[in-house]
Amino acid sequence: MKRYGVGLLALVVLLPWVAGAQQERPRVVAVKSAALAPYSAVVAGFGAEVRAEVVEVMLEDSASAASRAMQRIAAQKPALVLALGPLAANAARRALGGKVPVIFAMVPYYEKYGLDGPNLTGIALTSDFRPELAALEAMAPGAKRVGILHDPRFSSGLVVAAQSAASGLGLSIIPLEADGQGKAEKVLAGAKGKVDALLMVADKTVGNAAVVQRLIAFATEQRLPLVALTPSQVREGATLALSPSPTAIGQQAGRLANRIIHEKVDPGALVVARPEGLDLAVNLSAAGRLGGTNVVLELLRFAAKRDFPVRVFE
Repeated sequence: MKRYGVGLLALVVLLPWVAGAQQERPRVVAVKSAALAPYSAVVAGFGAEVRAEVVEVMLEDSASAASRAMQRIAAQKPALVLALGPLAANAARRALGGKVPVIFAMVPYYEKYGLDGPNLTGIALTSDFRPELAALEAMAPGAKRVGILHDPRFSSGLVVAAQSAASGLGLSIIPLEADGQGKAEKVLAGAKGKVDALLMVADKTVGNAAVVQRLIAFATEQRLPLVALTPSQVREGATLALSPSPTAIGQQAGRLANRIIHEKVDPGALVVARPEGLDLAVNLSAAGRLGGTNVVLELLRFAAKRDFPVRVFE
């Protein structure tokens, strides 16, 4: 009976301490620019990794309303804000400043928004080109000259990054410069016989739907592998794409948040991270034109070795 009594007393003493510890759990606000399924997947992955209470906030679709919402969030003094999408990221940068740590994600072309400064870091939507070029090499080992259609006003830095990644794989990057949508046709025509494959980059000019369609048509006509940016482009006829998994981005952001919250790492001292989790999308018809089932099998082997989920389009 004495032992039971002591145990009960210990439990009574511990319960308030446990409750207090739970109340002291850090609070993180996940701010979404819109009600999009990928944003929800990011939040789900984030919640699975971060050691904090996560509260979701949806912004109204205007810069002024977003700014007011961020000011209300700042007044609550959360441990961190996860800003999803351009509207949330820009509002967080302007309104929170150095007051609250911010991680941004799901922001295409994040460089153009000036998302840098104290207490701010994020996760990009593009890789460093090594996975894409490795997939290309696995699929088409004879393709050594990789053309990149781009607008030098926007993406000369991306071409330099691709050249750095290609050098380690024995590949050459062939810049195909088009400083406007109307010049893409002429530049591609001049590339016939000069490239063995094509790699798309996140470029505002090349990202235009008409230019993407011309790239796909050119690759089809010339029987060239085309590494695209998104699964939708693969569905339209590109050979493959390696795109970030929203859930994996959320998990990555959660691990980053733990470092910031619990290890007191300064977000402003961290470079914007490349996405760690990628999904492989493959167009069977486009891949088949390059070498039948062997090409598809090599891509599947490539994905299996790296544990990339695979989506298949016909």
